[in-house]
Amino acid sequence: MKRTTLVLGTLLVCLALATPAGAAGRGWHLRVFAAGFDPSLDEVVPAVNLEEVRITGESDLGFGASLEYQFSSLLGLEVGAFRASPKVEISADIPGYGHISLTDSMATTVITLDLDFHLTPGSPYFDFVLGAGLASLGYGNLHYVDPDGDPLEITVSNDLTYSAKAGLDIALGKNSNWAAFGGLRYIWSDLEVAQVDAPSAGTATLDFNIFSFSVGIAYSF
Repeated sequence: MKRTTLVLGTLLVCLALATPAGAAGRGWHLRVFAAGFDPSLDEVVPAVNLEEVRITGESDLGFGASLEYQFSSLLGLEVGAFRASPKVEISADIPGYGHISLTDSMATTVITLDLDFHLTPGSPYFDFVLGAGLASLGYGNLHYVDPDGDPLEITVSNDLTYSAKAGLDIALGKNSNWAAFGGLRYIWSDLEVAQVDAPSAGTATLDFNIFSFSVGIAYSF
């Protein structure tokens, strides 16, 4: 409930700041980029008939794009999306089998809405940006095969949360419409997972905070 309230409050602030300044528009910025995706997932959870199960996430490299409308020299509103498929590993020591490890890639789509603060408005070469806002994360389900060859299906719920970022655009020439850019983003997120064939076990909540870096090309028009 606290997260939902904070998310809705952030959205209202973004809209309130954007609406009255629209007449002072400074144009659009289109960015296309490669996105590194590094989740914080590394947890040990109890399990039936086992002492513990360890769940970890691996880094991945994805891609994305964003479109910003800069409505003043200092402020802009940006919508973006990127996609990656980090591997999620489940490992445990099972009597009769020893140590086992199951791995599957989890398709992840991130949609962001940010209020951007442009901190170097007078520079013909550099545009340093800080931003914060909402992040909607769509997670794919996980599909494993256990040591007996039986399927192990894990459902993963989507998440609506918030994120913060920093970025730098470097113009490819003085006052050029083209720029190279790099950015960093941190997303606070949780995974709510459940085993399909064990509904009585309920759901487990795992920390899945995401650190992402991006490198790409921007075009302003």
